[in-house]
Amino acid sequence: MLKIAILGAGAISDTHIQAYRRFPDRAEIVALADLFPEKAAAKAAQHGLTARVFKDYHALLNEADFDAASVCLPPFEHAPATGALLRAGKHVLTEKPMAPSLEECDEMLAAARASHRLLAVVAQNRFKTPMMRLKRVLESGL
Repeated sequence: MLKIAILGAGAISDTHIQAYRRFPDRAEIVALADLFPEKAAAKAAQHGLTARVFKDYHALLNEADFDAASVCLPPFEHAPATGALLRAGKHVLTEKPMAPSLEECDEMLAAARASHRLLAVVAQNRFKTPMMRLKRVLESGL
């Protein structure tokens, strides 16, 4: 059973919470973190979670026991939060965009390699028909 933390209690966090809850025998959301803890508490109540609530990922890392995290923070927070999580030995799924700069993306990838943890970036449209057509065109060399 994976213990999951959700960082950020904005609208996209609902999608992550719902997805994890579809697999109750594999994942349990044990923590939510948001700059506005009352927002995270409301999100937990909305979804019937008994997860602990934290003000930020620093407190979360210091006080919570979890295996993996969904980073649903504003894009400028993706790299710092993801790096800290990976260095702490957590697996990370981050929302898109991965980070605002290529340098930050490279730092995130380096942190994943160094920690031997998984880093994944949400890209839910990659298998839709237009994207697959574009991929075939690119691969054909046209």
